[in-house]
Amino acid sequence: MNNAIDIKNLLDNSTIDVKFQPIVSVIRKSVIGLAGTSMGADLYGHFFPANELFDCAEKNDSEIDLDRLIRKNIIEKFNNICTDDEKLLFISINMAVISKFVGSGIILDLINKSNINPQNVVLEIFENNIDDVDILQQFINSYRSRGFLVALTIGSGFANLDKISQVEPDIIKISESITKDIELNFYKQEVFKSLVNLSKKISALVVADGINVEGQAITSLELGAEMLQGDYFGEYKNIKGNFLNSVKEKVNYIASQYKKHKTEQIEFEKSNHKRYDECLNNIITSLSTTKENEFDDKLTEFINKYDFFECAYVLDNCGVQVSDTITRFKTIFSQKAFIFKPAKKGTDHSLKKYYYFLDNMGLNKYVTDAYISLASGNLCITISEKFKGVDNKNYILCIDLNPNYINL
Repeated sequence: MNNAIDIKNLLDNSTIDVKFQPIVSVIRKSVIGLAGTSMGADLYGHFFPANELFDCAEKNDSEIDLDRLIRKNIIEKFNNICTDDEKLLFISINMAVISKFVGSGIILDLINKSNINPQNVVLEIFENNIDDVDILQQFINSYRSRGFLVALTIGSGFANLDKISQVEPDIIKISESITKDIELNFYKQEVFKSLVNLSKKISALVVADGINVEGQAITSLELGAEMLQGDYFGEYKNIKGNFLNSVKEKVNYIASQYKKHKTEQIEFEKSNHKRYDECLNNIITSLSTTKENEFDDKLTEFINKYDFFECAYVLDNCGVQVSDTITRFKTIFSQKAFIFKPAKKGTDHSLKKYYYFLDNMGLNKYVTDAYISLASGNLCITISEKFKGVDNKNYILCIDLNPNYINL
């Protein structure tokens, strides 16, 4: 169909189809900005998708003209929608075009003519759309020096994390490849958290993209996203009438649900921690009057009694294991025996957090972050607590449990 497109006629007479999607802040309960894009163009009643337009423009050396026309329409329509300086305009950058026409100043020229403050414009760069790093940095430095913000979308080419150091983004947008089903996927949650932690260290804000259901929104907020974008708050569309008001209603709803989630989470954790404390006290009371060579039998008794405990073992005052690792898992080890197997008596745990924090910080109890247990191959949290055994010897009880018992 590309051959049927008269690109000059299209550039002169077509109607560019421009659509926007809201980007929201649940914490502020507001629409922070709009992401603008073009789905294509209409010429005399015939619609041409954007990819066909750019293919044709490239063949006819008209890429820069098409790019200018699309951005001109996005900026003009944004100006009509947002009459104040409160909202951000997110514009995706086609590095394939920029690399050929670097220094043309297209975007700067259009923004200046529209009287939009450059500080309200976010130039969005995709990590897998970067070929020439020198041109990219030249482009970024030029626009950033004039007040523009720069966003980097991360996810689809996640191996290219070096792009973060090359772009030095003001905003990191985490793509749908990570946020899809994030409420159900622990590994995606950990990747998301890592990007959030990185963003904090480089003073970048985080936008979670691809938010299509309530659970994604709540989880992304819980993991540290400052802003959300996705079909849940509104698909890409022509914005008119009370659209932004309907978006605010969804934002307010998510805010109320997130507040409810946090309240329930706190109560849940309080209840669970009280339960764990009672169980640990029972175990320690029993172990305190049990000889060391009988620890295995006593731990087996409690592992069978409390089904939320996955593994239990005892260390001496130096961090050396004096009991076997008692676990309820009996079959997993043959499948992953070379990697995951329970520690045996005599194993040195002195470099493990659940030991050295107790030893070096004067704590009586310590709870680790979630990690993969080498005993079971499962996600776990270790609770360690000091106790005195017979003959006044010092020991440390270590209990592994699934973090899903602790967190909602």
